[in-house]
Amino acid sequence: MDPFETEIYLHYKQIIESQKACTLTCHPGLVPGSPFLCKTELSSLNTLVIPGSDRESPREAALLRSETFHEPRLVHMADLLDRYDAFCFDGYGTLYNRGSFVYPGAMEWFQMLRRAGKYLRLVTNAASDVDEVLARDADKRGFDFTAEETISSGSLLRELVESLRSGTAKPLKLCEVYYIGRETGKHVLEACGITAVAMDAEPAEPIVAISSAKDTPETYARAVKILQKPGAILLVLNSDAWAPKIPDENVVTLREPVSGALSERLRRASMCEANGGEGCATYYLGKPFPAIWEKVKRSLPAGANVLMIGDTLGTDVLGAKVAGFDSALVVGRNVPATELDADEAVLGIRPDWYLKPQDI
Repeated sequence: MDPFETEIYLHYKQIIESQKACTLTCHPGLVPGSPFLCKTELSSLNTLVIPGSDRESPREAALLRSETFHEPRLVHMADLLDRYDAFCFDGYGTLYNRGSFVYPGAMEWFQMLRRAGKYLRLVTNAASDVDEVLARDADKRGFDFTAEETISSGSLLRELVESLRSGTAKPLKLCEVYYIGRETGKHVLEACGITAVAMDAEPAEPIVAISSAKDTPETYARAVKILQKPGAILLVLNSDAWAPKIPDENVVTLREPVSGALSERLRRASMCEANGGEGCATYYLGKPFPAIWEKVKRSLPAGANVLMIGDTLGTDVLGAKVAGFDSALVVGRNVPATELDADEAVLGIRPDWYLKPQDI
C-alpha cells in the first residue's frame, strides 16, 4: 500500500476501536500478534506481544498455538458455495469497474450463487447516486441486484443527517453543503433535503461533503477554507482511500487515490488556529464502519452465515471483521499480490479466504 493509504486505514481502525462501536473478537483471520484484538482479549493478556518480541503471556502463547489462526486458503467460488447462506459483494474492483467493464469470472460467480438460491447483497462505498440507480447500473453490466439487495454508503446519509439535525448540543439545519464529487452524487444529497451550493460559493453552515476525488485546486482551497471555520463538519460519503483502474492491455492494474484520500487531506488541512488545532468534525459513511453492516444484517435472515467478498483489506476485510462476517479477498486488484503479506502485517488483518478470480 501507499504509506498514506496505510495511515488512512489505520486511522479507520482507531476510530472503530475508540468508539467501541462493535465487539471485535480474536477472529480466525487475524494475523498472529495483531494489535487489533478486542478489548476483552487485551485485558486478558498479561503482556501484549509486539510482533517480533520474545515476550508473550500464557494466554497469548495459547492463541498463537491455536488453530484459530490459519493461513487463508486459495479457493474457487464453488468451494465456498455450501459454507454460507449469504454472499455480500463489493462492486468496483470486485465485480466490475468503470463503464461496462466486468472482471473475468465475476459473472460466473454471480450466476452460480443465483442458481443456488443464495442471499446476495451489493455492499458498496459508491455514493455516486441513490441505491435504485446503483442497482440499475449493476444490472446493465449483467448483475441483476435489486434496489433492496443494494446497500451503499450514500444510503446511510439520511440517518446521519437526521441525527445531526436533532442534536441536543447544537442542532444543525444542514440544508446546504459544499460538495465535491460526481454530479449524480447530488441525488444522494437531494434525497436528504440538502442542496449543493455553487463551486464558488459557501454554504450557510461550514459543511463539506465528499463522494469522489473530483477536486480542482480551486475547489480544494475553498473546501479547506470552509473546514477551518469553528464548528466545521466533513461528511465522507465514500470512505475508499485507493481504488483500482481497469487493467490495461497487458493486464496490469494501476491504482489511484480516491475520495477517502482526498477527505483525509482535507481533514488534516482543517487543523488550524481558528479551531484550536482540532480540525473539523469528520463523519465517515460505508465500509469498514459499523452502520453499513447493521443495515446489511437487517436485510438478511437472522442467523444467516455471511461471507463478504471484496478487493480491499482496509474496507472489505476489516469491515467484515467489524460485522462478524467471514471474508474472501480477490488479490491483484486493490491489493497487489507482491504487497499482500506486508499489507496484512501492517494492518493486522487477514481474510478467511483468497478467492481465485476465475472458476476455470
